[in-house]
Amino acid sequence: MDVLPPGSRLAVVRSQLALSSSPESSSPPKCTPPFSDKEPFPDYDEAECDEFSVTAAENAEAWAYALGKAVRSEIRQHQIDPNIIPHVQTDPSERSQAVLERMKELLSDPHMRQQTRRQFITLSNITLQVNQVIFHQSPEFLAPVETSDAKLLTETILVHIAWMDNMLSEQCHSVNYTASVLSQIEQSDVSAYEKLREMANVVAGHLKKPRPLERDLLEVYLELYEEWVHTPFLHLRNRQTLTEETLRLDRAELSRHVIAIWDIVSRCVESYDTYIWGTTTIRNEYFATPVVNLNGVSDIWEQCWNTELTMEPDSTQSNLEVNSSTFYEQ
Repeated sequence: MDVLPPGSRLAVVRSQLALSSSPESSSPPKCTPPFSDKEPFPDYDEAECDEFSVTAAENAEAWAYALGKAVRSEIRQHQIDPNIIPHVQTDPSERSQAVLERMKELLSDPHMRQQTRRQFITLSNITLQVNQVIFHQSPEFLAPVETSDAKLLTETILVHIAWMDNMLSEQCHSVNYTASVLSQIEQSDVSAYEKLREMANVVAGHLKKPRPLERDLLEVYLELYEEWVHTPFLHLRNRQTLTEETLRLDRAELSRHVIAIWDIVSRCVESYDTYIWGTTTIRNEYFATPVVNLNGVSDIWEQCWNTELTMEPDSTQSNLEVNSSTFYEQ
């Protein structure tokens, strides 16, 4: 190595480099962890994870509720309120207005089938029209023109609800038939899995899924009809009958229509209750125990039902939907 004169700049640099490379100064710097009071991999805290899961579930539920309210409000604003005809706001009672509001809210439910929603909007409008014609169109109760107009409107309602009544009656009959077939399958000598699948196919082929929302819709419509037409009509008509000198056939026929509508809608509500009870009984009696005993087939009921609906698109029709060719549009 070249000998440098003492005090030269290069000699000073060499001496500094020699000091920095000495063994004592070559040890790596110590690294202090940012969280020295915690373990690198802490133990699993089950309570903390459970609390997080509960919070996440609550947040998801809150979001679902908020989105549901937003969708309901959107449907109410664009599909329900604009399509309900104008009506007398103070007639006939506060209860009638409350029932109409319940009908609007129920029709705004996002789970309501669009065709069913349109049908009951139409039925509600016809009911409000009947109220307008009978009670507000003429100072005379059941004048000839108003009686004729009201008869046409009530006949339209009768067409709709009679179709619903027949369809629900057929569904109740199908429940009884299906139960008898399932009883025979249950006694057959096949494996439990094949027996369960065959029973599920029978159910999917003969029964429609009951929709409690439709049942509620029928009940609210019955209350709507009672408040806006049936009860006030009978109250005034009974008084009028006492003072009539001769029987007016047109008024008598209208009275029969008004009473028949109430009877048929009441029967529809009862039939839907019977149908829901029948399908629930079938599920509990023929499917609950086998599904528990067989692993991996807990959804076989839904699988077969959905497969049947895919093969036959027409069978997805609601229990209350009327064929569009007979549908009365406002």
